[in-house]
Amino acid sequence: MPDAELRQLADAGKLRDPKTLHTQIDRLLDHPRAQRFVASFTDQWLNLKEIDFTAPDVKLYRTFDTVVQDSMVAETRAFVSELILGNRPVTQLISSDFGMINERLARFYGMKDLPIKAGAGLQRVSLPADSRSGLVTQGAVLKVSANGTTTSPVVRGVWVGERILGLEIPPPPANVPAIEPDIRGAVSIRDQLDKHRNSESCAACHVKIDPAGFALESFDPVGLWRQKYGTAKNAAAVDPSGITPEGDPFKNINGWKAIYLKKPEQLTEAFARHFLTYATGAEPRFSDRQAIDEMVATAAKDHYGMRSILHAVLTSDIFQSK
Repeated sequence: MPDAELRQLADAGKLRDPKTLHTQIDRLLDHPRAQRFVASFTDQWLNLKEIDFTAPDVKLYRTFDTVVQDSMVAETRAFVSELILGNRPVTQLISSDFGMINERLARFYGMKDLPIKAGAGLQRVSLPADSRSGLVTQGAVLKVSANGTTTSPVVRGVWVGERILGLEIPPPPANVPAIEPDIRGAVSIRDQLDKHRNSESCAACHVKIDPAGFALESFDPVGLWRQKYGTAKNAAAVDPSGITPEGDPFKNINGWKAIYLKKPEQLTEAFARHFLTYATGAEPRFSDRQAIDEMVATAAKDHYGMRSILHAVLTSDIFQSK
């Protein structure tokens, strides 16, 4: 519920004053209770509420446990909070120069050289750009976009496309069977998708879906780095290369990141749409297109900062009238 200060300003009609509204937005974002907003928003936007939906096989993923899972969720929420509080550029969703890591995650990810203090909980540490930096390669994201046993570039591609890139991806035709990855790892999912994409009805969507999904195939169902599928000697090698819908080729996840780091407008629009959906309870309509373009333009004046995007949304007519 609104606190006393906010109620008083509302009763006096002062929240319609842009300067007062901006001041209150900052006050609320800086308040300790803002962490409840971050948790609720990331549950919806990033689907973190589904983190318990799958239980990875303990025989296949022996280093994964509930402590790791809880740490993953805390990592992502703390990271998003840092982006908002520090007004960091929205492009840091793709690649960043820091991460929020604790001792358990550092061991799980294999980041042995990080200066982590034992028992100090989540800590902000510097990360090189070509490492596990940014949101899209965090464990919680990689787990909620897998089924616990196998990964699918289709599922992950749809996740990244809709939640990070803002792509509109329609559901598959009813007469198209689902692709089941080979759990033995003998046949790569890419080989199966190549046959699937020969269908014209499938190809149009897979051009949007597959690139991000292929790039993330270097990570297994619990978010660990891998170079092949399965554990058998004849396991197929992971091929994380692809071509974006715009025709830009990449060799791996770092190449994919480099491409989308140059698209802050697209990332800003996608984030603004998701936050607007969360804040109003309704998805933006076609008639909201101009207003969203104005939000992107406003955020651009402040280097597409995450906090600036929230300000642009919350001061818009869409938010204030819905």
